Amino acid sequence: MAESIDLDLKQSFDDLHESVLITNQDRTIIFVNKSMERLLRAKSEDLIGSTTKRFFANPDKFEKMGELYSTPADQRHRQTYLLELVLGDGSRTKAEVVSAPLFDAERTLKGLLFFARDVSERLALEEQNRNLAYTLEDALHAISEGFAIYDENDRFELCNENYREIYAHSAPAMVPGTSFENILRYGLDRNQYDTGNLSDEAWLAERLASHQKADGSVIDQRLDDGRWLRISETRTKRGGIAGIRADITELKEAQAKAELAYKNLSLVADSVSGSIAEVGLDGKCLFINKTACDWFKGTYEELLGTRLRDRLPWKERNFVRGLFERAKQGQPVSEEGTFHFPDGVKRECQFDCNPRFNEEGDVDGLVVMMSDITDRKRTERALAELYTITSTRELGHEEKIAEILRLGCEHFDLPFGIISHVMDDEYTITHAHSPNGELDPGTSFPLGDTYCALTLEADGPLATVDAGNSEFSAHPRYEKFALETYIGAPLLVDGLVHGTVNFSAPEQRNRRFSSADIQIVKQLADWIGHEIARQLDHQALMDAKANLERMASTDDLTQVLNRRAFLERANTEIHRFRRDRTPFTAVMMDIDRFKQINDQYGHAIGDRVLRLFADSISVTLRSVDVFGRVGGEEFCMILHNTDMDGAMAVCKRLLKKISADCQLPRLDETITCSMGLATPVREDVEFSTLMQRADMALYEAKATGRNKCVAFIPPLEEAVGA
Repeated sequence: MAESIDLDLKQSFDDLHESVLITNQDRTIIFVNKSMERLLRAKSEDLIGSTTKRFFANPDKFEKMGELYSTPADQRHRQTYLLELVLGDGSRTKAEVVSAPLFDAERTLKGLLFFARDVSERLALEEQNRNLAYTLEDALHAISEGFAIYDENDRFELCNENYREIYAHSAPAMVPGTSFENILRYGLDRNQYDTGNLSDEAWLAERLASHQKADGSVIDQRLDDGRWLRISETRTKRGGIAGIRADITELKEAQAKAELAYKNLSLVADSVSGSIAEVGLDGKCLFINKTACDWFKGTYEELLGTRLRDRLPWKERNFVRGLFERAKQGQPVSEEGTFHFPDGVKRECQFDCNPRFNEEGDVDGLVVMMSDITDRKRTERALAELYTITSTRELGHEEKIAEILRLGCEHFDLPFGIISHVMDDEYTITHAHSPNGELDPGTSFPLGDTYCALTLEADGPLATVDAGNSEFSAHPRYEKFALETYIGAPLLVDGLVHGTVNFSAPEQRNRRFSSADIQIVKQLADWIGHEIARQLDHQALMDAKANLERMASTDDLTQVLNRRAFLERANTEIHRFRRDRTPFTAVMMDIDRFKQINDQYGHAIGDRVLRLFADSISVTLRSVDVFGRVGGEEFCMILHNTDMDGAMAVCKRLLKKISADCQLPRLDETITCSMGLATPVREDVEFSTLMQRADMALYEAKATGRNKCVAFIPPLEEAVGA
């Protein structure tokens, strides 16, 4: 089995140009490829089974890198380590090393994979490049590079030997008086220059234009033998042109290698959905990935060398500056924060700032990663608030539905929220949330004119942030309302389709809807469906309760208040009278000779008379008056805010109306009524005392001829006492 694994490793890595070394979790070398053998100047049989400790010039570095085994998921595996190595032959070199953890199927660390590259020459070149500016400055004075002067007519005057050596093919033409153009042509004829994809004439025209410009700008020129020159030309005081040529072949090769390494690094960084940047201690950007370029709204070239934090609002700049200062102390920093990025999007981010160490162990830069956690945080807040809304007892059903609709608008950052009821092909707005009340509940549309038709067809949540470039663009609603952003879900009540819940905006949303957003709109629809179902159940319960109350307070035959309900209302009038002296008149009423009608015509006719009598009175009275049946043929009414004179006038009209309304063909006699009237006095505490006085007046009306209204007059001794 081990031989099979070893064979797989050889097939995978042995012929790679990169140097590869693999250790197990005990830091024992289990594989090296040929390139690593050459780098370390040791044979694989001498390496396998040992540790890499003997190759570390600095033992502390060996111990430090041991942390990679204890924290295999750590960010340090993304770093490049620069190590000084002692090779097998005793010589030393510098190498860049990157690592990657190796796990088995159970995610158990089995070892580490190391890639190493000898960078000693590159470091030397980089050191040379750092001194290049000083070298070029010295060259202007010491003429240590290729140097030539052409006169004001662009004819050759003189050059140094380095210049002739550089342009060896053109050297025979470098005779005083020869034009610069002719010297170029001489070299072109002898294939001295690499013209790339240009023709000789096109290349010549471009080179002459640059030469005549002579403004000190630098251009790179490639020769046919592969060498690279850096050219700088300026005007002399006499109007001629002085030029310097420097061989930058090694620099170009180093740049090519660096570009390749950068391209590989960029490929990995650009595949990350978050913002990644590397900054110096001064906060200036040294590297930035594509996502960060998008967030900070700039190209790589525009953002490189700038302080990215300067593009944030001042409070957020201070927040980032504080994190940088902490990370400069050598410890990773991780915080959550909200940032308003230049691309116009507000994001909640996980901000991780990791110090980058140089060979001496000092912090020389920072690696910053910002992960967008907006959707997660919004979802957490929305679910928490949804729970609060649905679990509180302080809100009624309508208030809860309104709050859920508001929550949806805030979560999706959209202005319009609608709950609809769909019946057949009609779409009706039942609840709406909008900035200025633009949407009116009760408004109806043909279902086919709404996006919700698509939602109901989909039988699930549906969303778009760019309706004009989606299936929505062909929908009648888009042409009619031009809504670019929409998210909605079917609304079920007791398992049946009731309508939809949707949120929309005329503008495109600057963030696409996430899978969490789809789940949230479904949750909102579910809870609104629950609230509507509970509301319907509650309404049914209230209707049943009201029906029971009505049945308990209504006389079955006449459908007016029964005695108990009437007396409750009557006592309320007494209490109001005692509180604010609002006048009223109580009227006891009795149908004349009703027992005779029952005996002569039967109870069925008697019941019809009672119903006719109650209907005739009910339709005449005001809504503030109270009317009820208090006995067999006895009724009582309370005329609100009415004194005795007003009540007497009302009662006289009622007597005429009763005589007209309550007649039956089978009855020979006219139905009439007697009435006794009484008004409350200060001493009345219960309605029963007032009712007794009205009953006494009724008795007098009966005794003195019936079909009349009689007002209660207190006995003389009571009147005198009063």
